[in-house]
Amino acid sequence: MGFLRKDMEKGKLGLLALAALGLAALTMATITFTNVSYWVINATLPPAMKYPGLDTQTANGQFAKVSYYYSNGVNITRISIIGFTGDPTNYSNLLLICNKYYQGNIQVTLQAVGTVGSTGLESYVDDFRVYNSANPQQYVEFKGTSVVQSTANLGTIGYGQCITLGAYIDVDPTLPATYANGNTVLATYQINIVMSPQ
Repeated sequence: MGFLRKDMEKGKLGLLALAALGLAALTMATITFTNVSYWVINATLPPAMKYPGLDTQTANGQFAKVSYYYSNGVNITRISIIGFTGDPTNYSNLLLICNKYYQGNIQVTLQAVGTVGSTGLESYVDDFRVYNSANPQQYVEFKGTSVVQSTANLGTIGYGQCITLGAYIDVDPTLPATYANGNTVLATYQINIVMSPQ
């Protein structure tokens, strides 16, 4: 009788061991199935576009310029402005954001990202703001390399409407004259214009 009991216990242990191995195999198994999806890509012009403002025509564009180029497939608008040392300088009609193609409203937000590269001269930029000309309280702001105000909700533009952006710059009067030549870049700031069709 003792032998039978020992055999039964061994049988139970064997069954438990097999069950444990089976459970371990299940937890290591992976079920994979395929569900097909098609992602169709089309293209059209952006619902809103950026255009040079009237300030780019002052003095034949000597003080403000707007140009465009592509980098890694991204359209980049480059706005170059001149600040006068010790004299705060304001451009009230620098860049237009216009809804020329979308039949609805487009939400527009400015996002101050930071400096692009470094010139070592950013500390001479005492204040730099980009703002909504219709409501100057909506702005993003930099001081030197620091972002002071990071976002500005500019509201919405309907079909056929534009938002005009201005810029304010205050260059420190202690900037050495060798750099105050109208050609030396003091700082380059990245400001994203985020447009969301509603």
